[in-house]
Amino acid sequence: MIVILNRGAGRHQDETQAQIEKFFQSRGIAAQMLVARDGGAIARLAADATRSDAEVIVAAGGDGTIDGIASALAGTGKILGVIPLGTFNLLARRLNIPVDLDGALKTVVNGRVAEINVGEVNGRVFLSRSSVGLYPLALRQREKMYRRFGRSRLIALLSGATALMRWGNVMTIRLTTEEDGHLFRSRFVFVCNNPAELEYFNLPGRQCIDADKFAVYVPKPLSPPGIVRLGFRMLGRRAQENRDFETFCARDVSFEIKPSRVPVSLDGEVEIMQSPLHYRLRLGALRIRVPPATQSRNQSDN
Repeated sequence: MIVILNRGAGRHQDETQAQIEKFFQSRGIAAQMLVARDGGAIARLAADATRSDAEVIVAAGGDGTIDGIASALAGTGKILGVIPLGTFNLLARRLNIPVDLDGALKTVVNGRVAEINVGEVNGRVFLSRSSVGLYPLALRQREKMYRRFGRSRLIALLSGATALMRWGNVMTIRLTTEEDGHLFRSRFVFVCNNPAELEYFNLPGRQCIDADKFAVYVPKPLSPPGIVRLGFRMLGRRAQENRDFETFCARDVSFEIKPSRVPVSLDGEVEIMQSPLHYRLRLGALRIRVPPATQSRNQSDN
């Protein structure tokens, strides 16, 4: 087993690392601890881990850390373990993986192995959601505010509102699915592979994910104040299809966008990519440790 710990995730990194090491040592488990201090180091360590003889690679960090390591493991047959240390921990909540340290560690050791779908855009893997345009710019603003004020949900919301008011051009988007093509003008596009996010914002589209497809959302080309109002409606779970956005179900979808170089978010990370953007859903591509079936049902009932 190899554990890749992101030193930038969580507030008590030294204490967390010591607790993880103590947990494995007390159970006689040979776990190699590797510490990363930035995204580049995480990618390098994950790539090396895929070439090792370790069966389980554990990601200890936030959604961006887990996404980066999962990108390296998808399709390799290696098993991903998750120790969620981030602000939102969306993948952990989606799969009922405990967000407390002790519960997560027990799942890494004793959990069953599940195979889950992952998304991919232009060869880059993501687990829960990807967005093009305005939302990735909001993520960049959030990281700047995190570094200045610390990590919290309030800072995340404030940074998002700031970005919505300051940035975001209307893009011309040609969307092509397996079945049809459409032309839109919008400030951003949202592609989701996580039903927990849809439930949080009370968005339609669960039937897409249940059918092994993406839920794709294209908002109306609103003004900045209109986008802010849409954000508040989403937080209040009052956003409506047709009034605020259009929804599509697709396993394979492409976006031709003008301007052609656009910011793209992949869970918690942001990259600049060149249009066209080709999204595809890779079925069962990632093996991951999740709680035993009985424990998952009990957590879902609570």
